[in-house]
Amino acid sequence: MISVILTASDDPGALAKLLTALVPAAAEGLVREVAVVGAAGPSAALADDAGADLFADFGAATARARGPWLARLPLAAALAPDWIEILAVHLARDPPTPARLVTRAGFSLAAAPEGWLAPKSLAPSAAGIVEQDFQRLARRGGRRLRVLDRR
Repeated sequence: MISVILTASDDPGALAKLLTALVPAAAEGLVREVAVVGAAGPSAALADDAGADLFADFGAATARARGPWLARLPLAAALAPDWIEILAVHLARDPPTPARLVTRAGFSLAAAPEGWLAPKSLAPSAAGIVEQDFQRLARRGGRRLRVLDRR
């Protein structure tokens, strides 16, 4: 149902934690596939071993996504214990609306990492698509799903 897109970093440990956290959602059928963008070295090997698809850029990952929903999760955040249920309820809404995936922690002056969730059908043409297109869709969607915890 959801094609998750992750942007790799030089920290394979963060990637491993997030890939591990996605396994229960994949087992329930919520996560259809995971794409990792820009992975190199140990991160690329880890993503490949975990069964994720590797892409050089965001546009290619989006164009090849098979799920009707796309999500981007930040590597710097952990998933909340009830994140699967929150997303499942949101996906059942009609009509489908984009949403920002935000941290549920209290007030902080530090900027918390955010992700987004959007129906692939609302995406602009895959030619030249960039992540900011989806960020704008999620911000306009008006929903904030508190599915992330600070590490």
